[in-house]
Amino acid sequence: MEKIHAFRRLMAFDTQAEPGSECLAHSQWLALRLVSKQEGIGIKELAAQLGITSSAATQLVDGLVNKGLLDRQPSAEDRRSLHLSLPAESRQQIEIVKEQRLNHLSSIFNALDDVEFQTLLNLFDKIINNNTINGER
Repeated sequence: MEKIHAFRRLMAFDTQAEPGSECLAHSQWLALRLVSKQEGIGIKELAAQLGITSSAATQLVDGLVNKGLLDRQPSAEDRRSLHLSLPAESRQQIEIVKEQRLNHLSSIFNALDDVEFQTLLNLFDKIINNNTINGER
């Protein structure tokens, strides 16, 4: 178990676009990524995809709107419904963090040769598939 915890700590990544800027919580980062892929997504859809309640998603969105990282507009069809989008600055920050995360992961897995890396991926697939078959996520 110690090695699993050590690996988890190694994989941890601060989602900080610029030095000195505020780090984003994992849930905030996931929400921004979803909105970037599904421009105009509603809060209910966001909540469903994140696996959280609508009220939790609303709080998450409120925090991101307050930070200027997310925009929300009322739906033209249903004024009770909101559509989420990213300001241009957020898109830039997401790209910066994605590149930083890729560099972080590359530096971790750089210790493995191609065969070792493929073996690791196969083991991950086996674990994921076994847990998916058993009804787990």
